[in-house]
Amino acid sequence: MKNKKKKILIVTHQYLPHISPRTTRWKLIVDDLINLGHEVTVVTGTKQTIEDKKIIYVGNKSSGNVVNKMREESNNLSESNIIKKLFYKSLKKIYRIIVKTFSWPDYSMFWLLSIYKNKKNLNLDYDLIISVSLPFSSHIAAYILNKRINKDWIMDIGDPFTLKKDAPENNKILYGFLNKYYEKKFYSLANKILFTHGDAMSAHVDYFDIDPAKTFIANPISEFKEEIYSRTLKYDFNSKPIKFGYFGIFTKGVRSPKNFMNYLKGTENIELHWYVNEDSKNEIILNNVELESIFHSLVNRDEALNRMADSVHCLLSIGNLNNTQLPSKVIEYISTGKPVIHFSEIDNDPVENIAKEFKNLFIISDRTNKDNLFKQLNEYYKNINSFNKENFIENYTASSVTKILDLS
Repeated sequence: MKNKKKKILIVTHQYLPHISPRTTRWKLIVDDLINLGHEVTVVTGTKQTIEDKKIIYVGNKSSGNVVNKMREESNNLSESNIIKKLFYKSLKKIYRIIVKTFSWPDYSMFWLLSIYKNKKNLNLDYDLIISVSLPFSSHIAAYILNKRINKDWIMDIGDPFTLKKDAPENNKILYGFLNKYYEKKFYSLANKILFTHGDAMSAHVDYFDIDPAKTFIANPISEFKEEIYSRTLKYDFNSKPIKFGYFGIFTKGVRSPKNFMNYLKGTENIELHWYVNEDSKNEIILNNVELESIFHSLVNRDEALNRMADSVHCLLSIGNLNNTQLPSKVIEYISTGKPVIHFSEIDNDPVENIAKEFKNLFIISDRTNKDNLFKQLNEYYKNINSFNKENFIENYTASSVTKILDLS
């Protein structure tokens, strides 16, 4: 099929309007594929707010609405509604315990039932199928849809599944064998497998005995927006206090603000601006060490980029507690040209390799001298226009992934 435009089916439980690094990644890739002339259809478990014939929602709308409504009500409660906040917090804990204990492969198992029930009615016509995790259920859904016609299959791996030691997706005592069996089976069936960095790829190749010839590194991606970069160049970096901005969430066992906040303890003339959800806010408050913390609600991607450029001196990334997961938000940070402070929790943090390519990415740990850090920041402020946007565009935007897909 060389030089032929393809019909591509993308299977991903999470898609816009849900906001996550994976939905952002694949919206950018979908747009690039369409610009290249390919016909793209998305099958998703995320309910759509705008009708698009090329985005097919499969799922139980009523149950999804109940969960989403409860989540929104919980997040929008004021601080004075203590009883309601405790009620919703208890419901969340009960829900998570049930899901973590009994669901397989993960929280989206009922979506798989909907996929199986509706597979004959979808009338899907495609040359190539691509499945996107997380969650891992996206790969199972792709297997269900593709089993009969057996078209070429590409898997894009976000976070680990079987190899996820901290905060596993399901009960490993009950499902450990099942996890490994199906993950290994899917890797043997797939034509290409994409990982976001080398450590994750090597770990999976070794553990599942994957043919290295079918594995590729497809970097985390974002966009380079000239308008955002121009606003970064106009920011008053001499202003005080120095404002750090964090955009994202914390996950127990994977990423925590504790060690970073202890590192900054006693530092004067700084503000920490946290764009986080309610659970992450509670985690920050629990670990606060008399630092000036200002909380904001999570905002959509475009608004987040605006605030990154206009509202803070530097952007904060906190590393994961393992080397098989890469905090993909760091790539979006880098795209702004703002200095990015990445607090590393482990040796051989995979972000260290990215830092070799960009002067605006600073790797620190609890062993880093704080005075030296702020000196380095001041030096970068003076050379703020040195950001290597050409390298970013070539290696960390959607086109870098579509080249690996090799669909021409």
